[in-house]
Amino acid sequence: MFVSHRCRFILFPDPLGACPWLGRALQPWLDQPIMDKRGTAADAFFFSEMSPAEAELAFDMAGYAFRSYTRIAIIQNPLNRMVNLYDRISARDKVWRMRRGMGAGDPPFSRWLSGTRPNGPGAAPFGGPRWRRFGAWSGAHWCRDYISHVVRAECAKEELTDIFGDIGIAPALGGRADDGSRLKRSVEAFYDEQAQELMSARYAWDLRFYRQPRYDLRLVA
Repeated sequence: MFVSHRCRFILFPDPLGACPWLGRALQPWLDQPIMDKRGTAADAFFFSEMSPAEAELAFDMAGYAFRSYTRIAIIQNPLNRMVNLYDRISARDKVWRMRRGMGAGDPPFSRWLSGTRPNGPGAAPFGGPRWRRFGAWSGAHWCRDYISHVVRAECAKEELTDIFGDIGIAPALGGRADDGSRLKRSVEAFYDEQAQELMSARYAWDLRFYRQPRYDLRLVA
Protein backbone atom coordinates (compact mmCIF):
# COMPACT_ATOMS: atom_id res chain seq x y z
CA MET A 1 0.00 0.00 0.00
CA PHE A 2 1.19 3.51 -0.86
CA VAL A 3 -0.24 6.60 0.83
CA SER A 4 0.12 10.32 0.23
CA HIS A 5 -1.72 12.50 2.72
CA ARG A 6 -0.49 15.65 0.99
CA CYS A 7 -1.92 14.58 -2.37
CA ARG A 8 -4.71 12.56 -0.77
CA PHE A 9 -4.37 9.28 -2.58
CA ILE A 10 -4.05 5.64 -1.51
CA LEU A 11 -2.84 3.01 -3.94
CA PHE A 12 -3.23 -0.73 -3.40
CA PRO A 13 -0.90 -2.75 -5.67
CA ASP A 14 -1.93 -6.10 -7.04
CA PRO A 15 -1.43 -8.64 -4.20
CA LEU A 16 1.15 -10.51 -6.32
CA GLY A 17 3.15 -7.36 -7.02
CA ALA A 18 2.47 -7.08 -10.75
CA CYS A 19 3.90 -3.53 -11.01
CA PRO A 20 7.14 -3.49 -8.97
CA TRP A 21 8.12 -0.06 -10.32
CA LEU A 22 5.23 1.71 -8.59
CA GLY A 23 6.96 2.34 -5.27
CA ARG A 24 9.94 4.01 -6.95
CA ALA A 25 7.74 6.16 -9.17
CA LEU A 26 5.56 7.40 -6.31
CA GLN A 27 8.29 7.87 -3.69
CA PRO A 28 8.47 11.71 -3.94
CA TRP A 29 4.82 11.98 -2.87
CA LEU A 30 4.60 9.25 -0.21
CA ASP A 31 4.43 10.65 3.32
CA GLN A 32 2.87 7.83 5.35
CA PRO A 33 5.35 5.28 6.75
CA ILE A 34 4.26 1.75 5.86
CA MET A 35 5.45 -1.19 7.94
CA ASP A 36 6.56 -4.41 6.27
CA LYS A 37 4.28 -6.48 8.47
CA ARG A 38 1.19 -5.98 10.59
CA GLY A 39 1.88 -4.66 14.09
CA THR A 40 -0.05 -3.61 17.16
CA ALA A 41 1.53 -0.26 18.03
CA ALA A 42 -0.04 2.99 16.81
CA ASP A 43 2.79 3.54 14.33
CA ALA A 44 2.15 0.11 12.81
CA PHE A 45 -1.48 0.68 11.79
CA PHE A 46 -0.34 0.83 8.18
CA PHE A 47 1.44 -2.16 6.67
CA SER A 48 2.31 -3.10 3.13
CA GLU A 49 0.01 -6.09 2.53
CA MET A 50 -3.20 -4.75 4.04
CA SER A 51 -6.46 -5.03 2.13
CA PRO A 52 -8.66 -2.01 1.31
CA ALA A 53 -11.09 -3.07 4.06
CA GLU A 54 -8.26 -3.18 6.61
CA ALA A 55 -6.97 0.15 5.36
CA GLU A 56 -10.25 1.91 6.01
CA LEU A 57 -10.19 0.68 9.61
CA ALA A 58 -6.56 1.81 10.00
CA PHE A 59 -7.39 5.24 8.60
CA ASP A 60 -10.30 5.59 11.01
CA MET A 61 -8.09 4.59 13.95
CA ALA A 62 -5.47 7.16 12.89
CA GLY A 63 -8.05 9.92 12.47
CA TYR A 64 -8.03 10.17 8.67
CA ALA A 65 -11.10 10.26 6.42
CA PHE A 66 -10.42 7.25 4.20
CA ARG A 67 -13.19 7.96 1.71
CA SER A 68 -12.06 11.52 1.11
CA TYR A 69 -8.92 10.15 -0.62
CA THR A 70 -8.56 8.97 -4.21
CA ARG A 71 -8.46 5.21 -3.62
CA ILE A 72 -6.80 3.25 -6.42
CA ALA A 73 -6.53 -0.53 -6.78
CA ILE A 74 -4.38 -2.35 -9.33
CA ILE A 75 -5.78 -5.68 -10.44
CA GLN A 76 -4.26 -8.27 -12.74
CA ASN A 77 -6.15 -10.32 -15.31
CA PRO A 78 -7.40 -13.26 -13.20
CA LEU A 79 -6.54 -15.85 -15.85
CA ASN A 80 -2.89 -14.81 -15.73
CA ARG A 81 -2.94 -14.14 -12.00
CA MET A 82 -4.13 -17.60 -10.96
CA VAL A 83 -1.42 -19.21 -13.08
CA ASN A 84 1.17 -16.89 -11.52
CA LEU A 85 -0.16 -17.72 -8.06
CA TYR A 86 0.02 -21.45 -8.78
CA ASP A 87 3.63 -21.08 -9.97
CA ARG A 88 4.61 -19.03 -6.93
CA ILE A 89 3.12 -21.57 -4.54
CA SER A 90 4.90 -24.34 -6.43
CA ALA A 91 8.21 -22.53 -5.98
CA ARG A 92 7.78 -21.62 -2.29
CA ASP A 93 5.53 -24.16 -0.58
CA LYS A 94 7.51 -26.73 1.42
CA VAL A 95 4.88 -29.44 1.03
CA TRP A 96 4.76 -28.99 -2.73
CA ARG A 97 8.55 -29.16 -2.93
CA MET A 98 8.53 -32.30 -0.77
CA ARG A 99 5.95 -33.90 -3.05
CA ARG A 100 8.16 -33.21 -6.05
CA GLY A 101 11.12 -34.68 -4.20
CA MET A 102 9.11 -37.86 -3.69
CA GLY A 103 8.22 -37.98 -7.37
CA ALA A 104 4.54 -37.06 -6.87
CA GLY A 105 4.60 -33.73 -8.70
CA ASP A 106 2.44 -30.66 -8.15
CA PRO A 107 -1.35 -30.97 -7.90
CA PRO A 108 -3.01 -30.64 -11.32
CA PHE A 109 -3.88 -26.98 -11.91
CA SER A 110 -7.60 -27.58 -12.37
CA ARG A 111 -7.86 -29.57 -9.12
CA TRP A 112 -5.83 -26.96 -7.23
CA LEU A 113 -8.00 -24.17 -8.66
CA SER A 114 -11.19 -25.87 -7.48
CA GLY A 115 -9.81 -25.88 -3.93
CA THR A 116 -9.16 -22.13 -3.88
CA ARG A 117 -11.68 -19.41 -3.09
CA PRO A 118 -12.17 -15.91 -4.57
CA ASN A 119 -12.56 -14.52 -1.05
CA GLY A 120 -11.91 -15.60 2.55
CA PRO A 121 -8.90 -17.93 2.72
CA GLY A 122 -8.19 -17.59 -1.01
CA ALA A 123 -5.41 -20.06 -1.73
CA ALA A 124 -3.81 -19.99 1.72
CA PRO A 125 -3.95 -22.55 4.52
CA PHE A 126 -4.71 -21.18 7.99
CA GLY A 127 -1.95 -18.75 8.93
CA GLY A 128 -0.53 -18.78 5.39
CA PRO A 129 1.08 -15.74 3.77
CA ARG A 130 -1.16 -12.85 2.83
CA TRP A 131 -0.06 -12.85 -0.84
CA ARG A 132 -1.34 -16.41 -1.08
CA ARG A 133 -4.67 -15.47 0.48
CA PHE A 134 -5.34 -12.22 -1.35
CA GLY A 135 -3.73 -13.36 -4.60
CA ALA A 136 -6.76 -15.57 -5.22
CA TRP A 137 -9.38 -12.95 -4.35
CA SER A 138 -11.61 -11.66 -7.11
CA GLY A 139 -11.50 -7.97 -7.90
CA ALA A 140 -15.10 -7.70 -6.74
CA HIS A 141 -14.20 -8.93 -3.24
CA TRP A 142 -10.90 -7.04 -3.06
CA CYS A 143 -12.30 -3.68 -4.17
CA ARG A 144 -15.97 -3.76 -3.14
CA ASP A 145 -17.00 -0.14 -2.36
CA TYR A 146 -13.66 0.76 -0.77
CA ILE A 147 -12.04 1.72 -4.10
CA SER A 148 -12.75 4.75 -6.28
CA HIS A 149 -10.52 3.84 -9.26
CA VAL A 150 -9.61 0.37 -10.57
CA VAL A 151 -6.57 0.03 -12.84
CA ARG A 152 -5.54 -2.95 -14.96
CA ALA A 153 -1.98 -4.01 -14.19
CA GLU A 154 -1.29 -4.78 -17.83
CA CYS A 155 -1.84 -1.14 -18.83
CA ALA A 156 -1.20 0.56 -15.48
CA LYS A 157 1.12 3.23 -16.89
CA GLU A 158 -1.52 4.73 -19.17
CA GLU A 159 -4.42 4.44 -16.75
CA LEU A 160 -2.49 5.79 -13.76
CA THR A 161 -1.18 8.72 -15.79
CA ASP A 162 -4.77 9.90 -16.28
CA ILE A 163 -5.69 9.45 -12.61
CA PHE A 164 -2.59 11.18 -11.28
CA GLY A 165 -3.05 13.94 -13.84
CA ASP A 166 -6.43 14.68 -12.25
CA ILE A 167 -4.76 14.73 -8.84
CA GLY A 168 -2.17 17.18 -10.15
CA ILE A 169 1.04 15.13 -10.10
CA ALA A 170 3.08 13.45 -12.84
CA PRO A 171 5.06 10.44 -11.53
CA ALA A 172 7.65 8.92 -13.87
CA LEU A 173 5.66 5.76 -14.49
CA GLY A 174 7.23 3.02 -16.53
CA GLY A 175 7.84 -0.67 -16.93
CA ARG A 176 5.49 -3.51 -17.69
CA ALA A 177 3.43 -5.70 -15.41
CA ASP A 178 5.68 -8.44 -14.10
CA ASP A 179 5.51 -10.26 -10.77
CA GLY A 180 8.79 -12.09 -11.32
CA SER A 181 7.28 -15.46 -12.10
CA ARG A 182 7.65 -17.39 -15.35
CA LEU A 183 4.76 -19.38 -16.73
CA LYS A 184 5.73 -23.04 -17.15
CA ARG A 185 3.46 -23.40 -20.18
CA SER A 186 1.21 -21.14 -22.21
CA VAL A 187 -1.79 -19.84 -20.28
CA GLU A 188 -4.18 -21.84 -22.47
CA ALA A 189 -2.53 -25.10 -21.36
CA PHE A 190 -3.64 -24.56 -17.76
CA TYR A 191 -7.34 -24.13 -18.39
CA ASP A 192 -9.35 -27.19 -19.24
CA GLU A 193 -13.11 -26.86 -19.65
CA GLN A 194 -13.80 -27.29 -15.94
CA ALA A 195 -11.24 -24.63 -15.00
CA GLN A 196 -12.66 -22.22 -17.57
CA GLU A 197 -16.17 -22.67 -16.20
CA LEU A 198 -14.92 -22.11 -12.67
CA MET A 199 -13.07 -18.93 -13.62
CA SER A 200 -16.09 -17.64 -15.52
CA ALA A 201 -18.27 -18.07 -12.42
CA ARG A 202 -15.84 -16.85 -9.76
CA TYR A 203 -14.21 -13.98 -11.61
CA ALA A 204 -17.09 -12.69 -13.72
CA TRP A 205 -16.57 -9.11 -12.48
CA ASP A 206 -12.85 -9.19 -13.32
CA LEU A 207 -13.43 -10.68 -16.76
CA ARG A 208 -16.10 -8.09 -17.57
CA PHE A 209 -13.68 -5.39 -16.41
CA TYR A 210 -11.16 -6.67 -18.93
CA ARG A 211 -13.87 -6.66 -21.62
CA GLN A 212 -12.88 -9.99 -23.05
CA PRO A 213 -14.97 -12.82 -24.49
CA ARG A 214 -15.72 -15.55 -22.03
CA TYR A 215 -13.15 -18.08 -23.20
CA ASP A 216 -10.80 -16.07 -25.44
CA LEU A 217 -7.59 -17.01 -23.65
CA ARG A 218 -5.47 -15.57 -26.47
CA LEU A 219 -6.03 -12.13 -24.97
CA VAL A 220 -4.07 -13.03 -21.83
CA ALA A 221 -1.26 -15.10 -23.34
